[in-house]
Amino acid sequence: MMEKKRLREMTWEDYGITRHRYEELRAFCLQYEEKKREIARGAAGLRCHTAVSRTGTEDPAKRAALRRRRYQRDLEMIEEAAKAACPEIDAYMIKSVTKDLSYPFLEYDLELGRIPMGKTDFYARRKLFYYFLDRLKSGDKIDLLP
Repeated sequence: MMEKKRLREMTWEDYGITRHRYEELRAFCLQYEEKKREIARGAAGLRCHTAVSRTGTEDPAKRAALRRRRYQRDLEMIEEAAKAACPEIDAYMIKSVTKDLSYPFLEYDLELGRIPMGKTDFYARRKLFYYFLDRLKSGDKIDLLP
């Protein structure tokens, strides 16, 4: 019978995430602030146009609204994965993955205070975050309840 690994001993292979998939997920997270700005910019000048032109193409305003809705879902996936990985440090996790910050830059964060977790455990939770994000991006639902 195989022993269950501790969270800190889990590898990318255990999570089924290849190096290239990790890089894709990482790049997805680094777009967080851009998408947030696009949503805010669009909400400021929001107009409700749903008309279709005579050529049958969609209205540019409708396309922009659909893009903002997709961006909003992307942000929600990152936030949901952070909560699932560790609700106690979800704000630290979001800051780490969206701003490409390592543990030493978060350990004594001016906005959030001192992180309530050691370096090894943090990196294990960050790996778990990417696992949950991978599942969410693949269309799976994750249960946040214990």
